[in-house]
Amino acid sequence: MERIELEVADIHSAAQPAEAFSLILKEKEGNRYVPVIIGMSEARAILVEMNQSPTRRPLTHELFITLADQYGCSLVEVDIIHYENGVYYADMLLLSAESKTFHIDARPSDAVAIALKLHAPIFMKADIFAANAQQEEPEEELEFSELAEAFRSPAPAPDEDPSAAHSDYFINQKLSEMSVPELEDLLQGAIESEDYELAAKIQSELDRRK
Repeated sequence: MERIELEVADIHSAAQPAEAFSLILKEKEGNRYVPVIIGMSEARAILVEMNQSPTRRPLTHELFITLADQYGCSLVEVDIIHYENGVYYADMLLLSAESKTFHIDARPSDAVAIALKLHAPIFMKADIFAANAQQEEPEEELEFSELAEAFRSPAPAPDEDPSAAHSDYFINQKLSEMSVPELEDLLQGAIESEDYELAAKIQSELDRRK
């Protein structure tokens, strides 16, 4: 099976849907790239690994790595092996403590976050890459002000989800999970974009931890 080795180039805001981001996977030997639409939580996890930011509490991909390590499993590589109706499918190849290999089906966003954390290679089937590759550079780069806007998205309405609280719930829950360096960076982005309401919430969370 012919494959293309990829690297994570960036994460950009996506036009649609509102809370989506584009994970930019670029070929190592060339200038073509493939955008993969991912959610906000996945974007945050990948940004954490791209910037090597510490987290106050383990994110989902970090929990998976801890569990795998406890059982002596290591990640060999990530392969994006299928594409259908706009959705990519990934396969994670792992090595057990008994030196046996096995495969796990995964979303590309989760697999990429784990691969970044463990410095494992990322591949895509050559035919899938060729069919979806783009040459032009994306126009906009994701800035902290844009990520801040995503953190401002309201929680589901109570009649949609009985467990949902008021609109501030989503912000407070996410801010409480972020590390101090992440909060400080987000605060700077909020100030630069003149989003003083969000800046006040971030500052309140920072003050709470003193």
